[in-house]
Amino acid sequence: MSGAITAEELARRVDDPESAPFILDVRAPDQFERWRVEGRAELGTINIPYWTAIVEEDAVRNAVPADRDVVVICAHGDSSDLVVDTVGMPNLHNLAGGMDAWATTLVPHVLYDDGVKFVLQLDRIAKACLSYAVGSRGATMAIIDPAADASAYEKIAVQMNAKITDVFDTHLHADHISLGVAMAAEMGAAYHISPGDAEGASFHYEALRDGDEFTFGEMNVIVRSVATPGHTPGSTSLEVDGKFLMTGDAVFVSGVGRPDLGGETEPWARDLFRTIHEKLAPLSPELEVCPAHYTARVEARGDGTIRRLLGDLLENDPVVSMGDEDEFVEYVVSHLGEAPKIYATIRKVNLGWHMPSRDEAVELEVGRNECALSK
Repeated sequence: MSGAITAEELARRVDDPESAPFILDVRAPDQFERWRVEGRAELGTINIPYWTAIVEEDAVRNAVPADRDVVVICAHGDSSDLVVDTVGMPNLHNLAGGMDAWATTLVPHVLYDDGVKFVLQLDRIAKACLSYAVGSRGATMAIIDPAADASAYEKIAVQMNAKITDVFDTHLHADHISLGVAMAAEMGAAYHISPGDAEGASFHYEALRDGDEFTFGEMNVIVRSVATPGHTPGSTSLEVDGKFLMTGDAVFVSGVGRPDLGGETEPWARDLFRTIHEKLAPLSPELEVCPAHYTARVEARGDGTIRRLLGDLLENDPVVSMGDEDEFVEYVVSHLGEAPKIYATIRKVNLGWHMPSRDEAVELEVGRNECALSK
């Protein structure tokens, strides 16, 4: 494989203006439009389909910079590797594993670590999905909203010398396949989700209810649940150690989750308004909101993390700060856009009602999340 770069290395570079590469995507145009590599830095991206790139080498050479690293991308890493060899420019590098590898890459970021207690945010950068590992070294830990690659969470458990005893889903996910049930079963952990979202599920779960508390390790890392319906009826935020609020898709660092995925758009939008003003507003404004998704990498802080003080969000976000319920509902309903049709199937998968083949599971997860309102 010529001049290969791993998905993990690419993930580190797409946020760094000093090392961000140019992207040459050789997939078919419809695949490119559906899903592409993005970063916090200005990458520069061009789509030249594989067959064109192979037979029109000069067109490729004229289209990409010669003084900057260029990462060539296809679906699986084979066609892009051939393009790198054929074009022959020394600054071209193939993305090993292609978009398949990019899709499951999880980038860990430290939110808090005092040497014993830890809170990590794992960024599934391809889908702008976020999950979390919280716990105490040498003791126990929990995983919140796991997705993409179970081995990433297992690696953290080994690094922290901690046993995964609990797995939480903040809500029934529609944009990606949850690993929660499978991980809990494999590790002998308890799986938690609100019965408001898991009604009729084919698997066993521990009902997650408003006010539940969980302790991990002697250092007293507390997870306290806060019912925050609206995106889904059972959406539940998790308050971690009095410092962080994992809000799932209820509220993001900018805006709110869409309330139409279950066919009850206006009633759920009203639930979401009450969640903001009756559930979130009374909490400490110093809590850092850590959602399950983000919209774009520009929302990341300089350290790569996605978070925002609750007080800042409640006061300054143009949607979250709306004080009139009817105005809020009208705005939300008018900015929904059309939900991807595959979301209904993913919800069935996450309830255990449908078992996809490996190929179907990969196809279901193609594309960025669209759980937030449209701009």
